[in-house]
Amino acid sequence: MSFSEDKFKDHIKQVVKSTTYDSDRALTLEELKELAEGMGVSEREWGELMIKAEQTLNAALGHLKVENYTDAIHMAEEATSINPYIKDGNAILAQCYYKLGLVDKNDELLTKAGHYARMELKNDPLDSIALNVLSAVESIQKEGKFSKKTIRTVAYVIGALLLIFILLFMCTRTVSEDGAGQGSSGTPDQAMTRLTSTVNSTEAAYISAIERRNDIALELVGQVDDRSDRNELKESITDYDFDKIRKSEQRFRLALSEVKSNMDIDKEMSVRLQGGENRINSEKRRYQAAVATYNSTLESSDVEGDYEPIEARN
Repeated sequence: MSFSEDKFKDHIKQVVKSTTYDSDRALTLEELKELAEGMGVSEREWGELMIKAEQTLNAALGHLKVENYTDAIHMAEEATSINPYIKDGNAILAQCYYKLGLVDKNDELLTKAGHYARMELKNDPLDSIALNVLSAVESIQKEGKFSKKTIRTVAYVIGALLLIFILLFMCTRTVSEDGAGQGSSGTPDQAMTRLTSTVNSTEAAYISAIERRNDIALELVGQVDDRSDRNELKESITDYDFDKIRKSEQRFRLALSEVKSNMDIDKEMSVRLQGGENRINSEKRRYQAAVATYNSTLESSDVEGDYEPIEARN
């Protein structure tokens, strides 16, 4: 382009400044053009600026498709800085921040996603991308899915479990070394301690696999148009009872089948959901095998500790 890079940057700076200090009345596209002309930008150069915005937004879409969300955000922000009214500009920004927020489990990114979705809806109240993002963000924020308090609590629990595991490992190792003359398998009590740890770890992995699948399904909630289907799927996830997994799974699968019968789920989402189901089935088999081994060993061994049979979650 014939005008300098500094002039291009000045144009963006003026746009940002104008919309920042008078957010209730953002400049119209025609006023932006007049502003650029006042800086010496010709009619042809203005047209090239608009083309530049389109090309930059297309580049953002390319990054979004390969899940390169950071670069997608950078390119989309540059495009909307040039032309705040570019079609789907804020919707793409909302989608980028939403997906990055899910990956990073970051409330601030989700808040930005909601902000840009609302900006897009001011220009186009029927924009489906913005509507879906805003619905999903509001659902997550209402549930406090990624709240700092929740994350902090989970971190404390994980830290405590890790500390307990390390202490159990050290104690078991010490006892094992002291009783090496009793055979390589150790005492019955030592065997039960190891089996208890295995049951606990496989149970945690099983629960984690269900939670990961449910998080993926929660993304689908924002894409569902039918209100009843959307509410039923959302409630089957948020009300999931891990003490009654079989009943909760039946409700979830019924809600998901209703959604699938009324809309076409994109290939990426289908693959992710199927992958989640595969992980659940795999971890469930490991957990059930660990419980069966524990109960079988308990029944056939003479142990002195307070060990009770375990009933697997179902």
